[in-house]
Amino acid sequence: MKLLKFLAHVICDVAVAAAVLGIPVLLTGHDRTDAVSGATALIDAPSGAFVVLLNTDTVQESAFYEAFFTGQEVCYCFEDITCAVTANDPAALQMAQSFQSRLSEHQMTIRQEEQTLLLSKADHGRFQVVILSKELAETAHADSAVQGDVIALNIGQEDTP
Repeated sequence: MKLLKFLAHVICDVAVAAAVLGIPVLLTGHDRTDAVSGATALIDAPSGAFVVLLNTDTVQESAFYEAFFTGQEVCYCFEDITCAVTANDPAALQMAQSFQSRLSEHQMTIRQEEQTLLLSKADHGRFQVVILSKELAETAHADSAVQGDVIALNIGQEDTP
């Protein structure tokens, strides 16, 4: 009699656990993207030319990000980075969002900053990644930040009329 009660108790526990764990799994589709597999939709990069300033001193996986920003095939990287763009450069913001969509969820944070403050931080090496449109980079003399551990990556094509 004790064995029958024990088996009934085990069967009841297994049924409850299967219902609690199984029903949510059955109700959620398997086509959803989770944090491991990455972003849900890729955002197209805007046209034009851009400059990506990469501070290899503050980024641990600098070889990965150099390859990533130049459009090469890359594998997974588990480092989180912060990308800064100027508040008055909407094309650079779109480019940053395009890059962000290619990474795993929450791996790249985008910050918009005032141009003078951002370029001052860039000159002093207090950034990880800065994306600027080529025109803004030239007029603001952003190449002054390229020294020591900071490299500039030119991406995209200039629009020709």
